[in-house]
Amino acid sequence: MRKRDRSDIQVGRRDFLKATTMASVAATLPGAGLISQKSAGASTQPAGQSPGPRKKKLLCLTENPKAYEGFLEKLRSLPGTDLQVSSVQVNFQKPEDIVRILHEQKMDVLLMILSRFTFSFGSLYDAMGDLDAPVIVLSTNPELILIDVNLVASLRGNGANIRFALSQDQALELAKLLVSPRILEDRRAVVYGKPFDSASVPARNLTEDKVYQRTGVRMQCRPIEELASLLKNADEGAARKEMERWRKEAIEVIRVPEKDFLDVCKLYVLLRSIIEKEGLAAVSIDCLSFTMNPNPALPHPCLAFARLRDEGITAACEADVCGMLSSMLLETVTRKPSFMCNLMSADIQKSKIVLSHCVAPLKLNGSNAAPLKYRLHDYHSRGRGVVPEVDFPEGQEVIAGGFSKDLKSFSLWPGRIQSQVMQTDRSSSSMGLMGNVCSNTMDVKIPDAGRFLQNVPGIHQIMLFGNFVQAIGDALYAMNMNLVGPADYTPPAV
Repeated sequence: MRKRDRSDIQVGRRDFLKATTMASVAATLPGAGLISQKSAGASTQPAGQSPGPRKKKLLCLTENPKAYEGFLEKLRSLPGTDLQVSSVQVNFQKPEDIVRILHEQKMDVLLMILSRFTFSFGSLYDAMGDLDAPVIVLSTNPELILIDVNLVASLRGNGANIRFALSQDQALELAKLLVSPRILEDRRAVVYGKPFDSASVPARNLTEDKVYQRTGVRMQCRPIEELASLLKNADEGAARKEMERWRKEAIEVIRVPEKDFLDVCKLYVLLRSIIEKEGLAAVSIDCLSFTMNPNPALPHPCLAFARLRDEGITAACEADVCGMLSSMLLETVTRKPSFMCNLMSADIQKSKIVLSHCVAPLKLNGSNAAPLKYRLHDYHSRGRGVVPEVDFPEGQEVIAGGFSKDLKSFSLWPGRIQSQVMQTDRSSSSMGLMGNVCSNTMDVKIPDAGRFLQNVPGIHQIMLFGNFVQAIGDALYAMNMNLVGPADYTPPAV
């Protein structure tokens, strides 16, 4: 079955700046009425966790601090921030002095106001090395920038997360991005499973503290047994209403065991109550640790996760920490739910990839748009569980990517849906894996599939409808992370 539709919704920089300003006090993903605004925002800090964000420090290097006192005062007065600004007079021709200053000064942001005329910055960029703070370089001679841009390019080549400004107003805008609360600052997430030891996507290099330091997210790991125990007392009446809603709105329901259907709706009701009570922005469960077990500890969570995503809560599969954080970022920036999917294969010659997974939200076009049509059937034709098979529109512009395993960069690629495997409950994988393909499987055309393949962040891609590169790039810059992608983010034709 082939389908065609397009959605060219964009999120601009003004929207992103507004989102970052509100990040620590309110949700930026509107729910469908079931999840309160408190859920996706900050909440009371749990005992034993790190304190809230400290006052940020901006260090300005310039050859004439007095000449820029007015500009520095504007930096100190940026609305919605609490910025400590200090300036140091330097000679950009003496890199050893600058390196000494950088080692002595603690900073969150480095601002370099360059001299108006210079023939070369000599070995400055090599001496500075890979800075562990984002950099703003302000040119004071925008009509003659050839030497300035060479410095910026050289610093970037050495690993610096750097932006170039041609005016004080532009530098102020960049500074606001960097000193406002990070877009995920103090959002809370709970992962049910062994700490950073997912059955399918372990992240043993990470810790709760590292996650907070890199992203601002306060996450906590809890045993699956805790959730299983709570499930026994879930509200069955509310679960039956949820079940009937799914059944009524589906095109058809095939081979779904009634008990499994009710159980996953009970899981949804339970998770929703935990989210509301604790003010969570995200949840994840190590589902592959039990879904193939003849006596699973929990119901297959696919349907519960699909509903939560539609309601503005990140619900990440398989206790994939990096995937969960990637979903949180993309969903918060775009105010849309995401499709977290497996990268099944890549065709370099045809420049396309195959994406597949059993959890897909219905409101991929946005919370105010009509939900996508769907069928319900059992999990991988195994006679148990229930999954949605969502009707993805052919020709739809998408963007997909995710954090690197060290949470220092983000791979992001534009694409366009070419075709989708339909009636997956009756379709077999060519590799014979698990009897059939996941319930949502599609070909996606992308640019430069060769480069994509060399920058794949892991098992999972996080896909959204639309193209939001500018806003996502701004969010990553504010988090001191690099964006990795193709040279051109224009989506390819089908």
